[in-house]
Amino acid sequence: MEPLEKTQIQVPRLLNRCVQTFETALSKRMFWAVMAQVKKGFNLQMDIYEEAWFDVPVKILNDHNFTRLDKATDELQKVRFVTKDPEAEEFSKLIFFPEIDYKKRSGNIRIRVERKALPLLSELSKGYFWLKLKSLMLLNSAYAQRWYELFSEKKDLGQWQGVTVEYIREIMGVDDLKFKTNGSFLRDVVYNPIKEINEKTEFYISYEPMRGQKRPILGFDFTIKGQYAKNEANLYSAIEKHFEAFNALDTYGKRDVLLTLQQTYSIPQKTFDLLVLHPCLLDAVLETDLKLKKGMIQLQKTKEQYMGGVIKRAVEENKIKA
Repeated sequence: MEPLEKTQIQVPRLLNRCVQTFETALSKRMFWAVMAQVKKGFNLQMDIYEEAWFDVPVKILNDHNFTRLDKATDELQKVRFVTKDPEAEEFSKLIFFPEIDYKKRSGNIRIRVERKALPLLSELSKGYFWLKLKSLMLLNSAYAQRWYELFSEKKDLGQWQGVTVEYIREIMGVDDLKFKTNGSFLRDVVYNPIKEINEKTEFYISYEPMRGQKRPILGFDFTIKGQYAKNEANLYSAIEKHFEAFNALDTYGKRDVLLTLQQTYSIPQKTFDLLVLHPCLLDAVLETDLKLKKGMIQLQKTKEQYMGGVIKRAVEENKIKA
């Protein structure tokens, strides 16, 4: 993975270099999980050495395989920030995630973030960077992630014409031997990834094939339009706005929201006190509150019982002493 150069810290290619060069979707999900917590300001834990740690629950990564988790964390540790001054013969190198621990019985991957890296990650969690990062994390296919980055660069033009099959192979890093037939190549590298983009992101991509005299597909003309993000993307957008609205409140406003939550879900005072003390519990309650209000959860019990279960699981996952 290429390091991040200091002069590029404010340009969109930073995100591409930081995320797109991960080899697996799992490593990207890990990166997103840390970034989501940096953005919300939740779950940051300082140990006795004043080092910054985040816990990533394995269950949110949709993959419990030890070998794949091991490989993904190797990729995560390749993220680094470099400054160089050849004339002065000076350089500085910063590894973002110098220490990662995992024990299956804990259910969490524990990631230490270099404190000097926190301001850089905070910059990535703002505005357009965050929107792109969110969509990249939602996409499972590495080809879909690459297409999304390319379409993001072309979105202001609204179209991308004359993209040949040979060029697609080049930009996707696909050699001639990887797919046995041209049909399987087009299915796995073009059709299915673009379908995933249309289902999960703010883009709607349509295309017209460019055909030769004997009707083989030589390339594509793409049209890039916006749409309301669907499925998971829509949910994440709503959750982000929910947290942003809460974090924008002053102390009294936050107090009123917390008291309303306590009354709405009949949260016992002892549990409520834990909620105030531990941001990770508040994270879980705010997210669940939003999902319930939007009808995203089909209740099989009362809302009070459901919220109680959410809090109980969050307490257990974060090893909070009740």
